[in-house]
Amino acid sequence: MQQIVKAAFFCFLICLGACSSQPIAEQAITPIFKADDPQDEQRYKHFIGHPTPDAYSICLHNTCQDIAFVTLTTREWQHILSSFLPIAATAEQEREQIKQAIALLETFTGQQTLTHLDKAMNNMSYGSKGQMDCIDEATNTTVYLRLIDKAGLLKWHQQASRTSRGLLSGNAPHNTATITETASGQRFAVDSWFEDNGQQPYIVPLDDWKSGWRPAHR
Repeated sequence: MQQIVKAAFFCFLICLGACSSQPIAEQAITPIFKADDPQDEQRYKHFIGHPTPDAYSICLHNTCQDIAFVTLTTREWQHILSSFLPIAATAEQEREQIKQAIALLETFTGQQTLTHLDKAMNNMSYGSKGQMDCIDEATNTTVYLRLIDKAGLLKWHQQASRTSRGLLSGNAPHNTATITETASGQRFAVDSWFEDNGQQPYIVPLDDWKSGWRPAHR
């Protein structure tokens, strides 16, 4: 029941963003969190809505119970830039580059936060420190996609909104970041939740993901 409530709240916030006249890639990224204390609202106002390589926020500890702040070094950011060289000749090639870049960003971020401890899915066998649920992952991957997009590294795609599945499809509630292929308008899920921190995310057509897609080994 708790997962269903969280997913419903997630959908509500996404709908609010979709109603904005401002393009998704220009809107401030907001964390989705469970407000247990009146002071939470004030604390989460510090989340960096317009991230840059030298100042961005991530969520952790399930439904953004905590936020962490990260600054990439020049060398780390250069590794991200190098992930997109040579320039992709096709959208398919660029999606592979996106996977590599997000895995690197998770690794660099994990070195400054507890998220290097994050295990695949909601694995709590090692405790809750650094663990992220799919709501955290959807937000953080959107932050990484925004960094990549705003740096002009994407030639075939654009960062799109977070989305969810499960409430109406009969699947368990789940959330993901997304991208849009600019030529075709097709959206793809960029799902980091199924693997440990620093592993490449899965990029699959959003329609497939909405229908309940998951990796074969999961």
